[in-house]
Amino acid sequence: MKLLEINESHFKNMLKIHDSDGGNLVNESLSKLFDCMNDESNRFEVSIKVAALNQLYSTAIQYITPVVNKIVCNIPRDYKNLSENEYAALVDRISTATWVSPTTDKNHSRTNLSFASKYIHFLSNRKIPIYDSYIWIVMIGYLKQEKQQEKHEKYSFNPPENYEYFYQVFTKFKERSNLQQKSNYGIDKFLWQYGKNILNEIIKEKSVGLNEAKSVLKKRITSRTNC
Repeated sequence: MKLLEINESHFKNMLKIHDSDGGNLVNESLSKLFDCMNDESNRFEVSIKVAALNQLYSTAIQYITPVVNKIVCNIPRDYKNLSENEYAALVDRISTATWVSPTTDKNHSRTNLSFASKYIHFLSNRKIPIYDSYIWIVMIGYLKQEKQQEKHEKYSFNPPENYEYFYQVFTKFKERSNLQQKSNYGIDKFLWQYGKNILNEIIKEKSVGLNEAKSVLKKRITSRTNC
């Protein structure tokens, strides 16, 4: 399959659908929470924000204490003065949480890349993009079907190893798609909503679950780009 050309009509239509589903209301509410509770050294405030994000975005974090500890230890007090690139660098600094189980004394570690990108997204007043599987698949799909793709560029649907790489690819996609005049937040919503729409169509067509639908979408894009 070929992804639809990114033009003003397509872009605005995806944002309209996203807004009609209540996406903006959730994001505005979270932004108010981050604006109100803006002391990243306060574990109680950070805990509330982590719990809210985890619940509203279903990021499947079962034990938030090590996540809170990582945030408190790595977010500078003057974070509001950071540049977009400096905010992006924070994602990888807080993404991996480690802890010792109080019941088994075993060491545990988990990388929460999607959650970490969401946290810094709202901390940065939505300046940096969110990493999400929908966004990643659609973005890589567009880059794969690009006719003037440079020979050394080989994009993979495999999840990025870190946010630094995701951010590099996002920046490249933004440039290649002539979206420099659009905010990262707007591009974020466009990619996520378009991915959701396509995957929902595949789920209905094939009567499969979400993970299988993602595999089908990747195969369809790959078969089209290899022609």
